[in-house]
Amino acid sequence: MTRKRWWLAIGAVVVAAAALAIGLSLALTGGGGSGPKHLSHADYEELWRGTHVGDTKEAVLARWPKVPYQHYADNLKDDCYEWSDEPSYLYNLCFKDGVLRLKTLF
Repeated sequence: MTRKRWWLAIGAVVVAAAALAIGLSLALTGGGGSGPKHLSHADYEELWRGTHVGDTKEAVLARWPKVPYQHYADNLKDDCYEWSDEPSYLYNLCFKDGVLRLKTLF
């Protein structure tokens, strides 16, 4: 093999390894859409304390797990999300017009 082909082969291996590393990283951290990431009770408590009525929906949902336990419209037509921290709590966040209107802990 010529010197140029060796460098091309090495470059291809490096690119393939980087793509594999990125793919695995996204899949294992929940960013790959492969399923919800399991959070500890302390993780949920920290998320709850950092979430405030008046925050934008986009900012709130970016911090919480991508796959909620439940997503629904309540009787006021608010867009609500719930996350389950079994067996401790059910975290409920409801948005109106893109703003967090209500946060409830069950």
